[in-house]
Amino acid sequence: MVLASWVLFLILGKIIIYVFMKFELPKPLKRFVWFTKLHDCSLCSGVWVYIILSLFMGVDLLSTLVFTYVPIVSEVVTGVVVSWVVWIFTLGWHSAYDIVVV
Repeated sequence: MVLASWVLFLILGKIIIYVFMKFELPKPLKRFVWFTKLHDCSLCSGVWVYIILSLFMGVDLLSTLVFTYVPIVSEVVTGVVVSWVVWIFTLGWHSAYDIVVV
């Protein structure tokens, strides 16, 4: 059951990041420079997406690695680490399977 929740967590987060970056920002949000930078960076938006998903889904990396659960800190660590791992995996996938047109 734990593996299924982690797989759902990873896939749902990647879909949210993809959809967030695919569509254009609404005009009211374009006024904020930090939100535009967040929209352009998959690693940056992934950190926030996975932190929020970790809070809602109860997925926690520190408890999985035999550490004690610390509220908020565990979710932030989970969001940062998982976002980086998914980002590295995505870069590797693109470099291995993308078609480069010269």
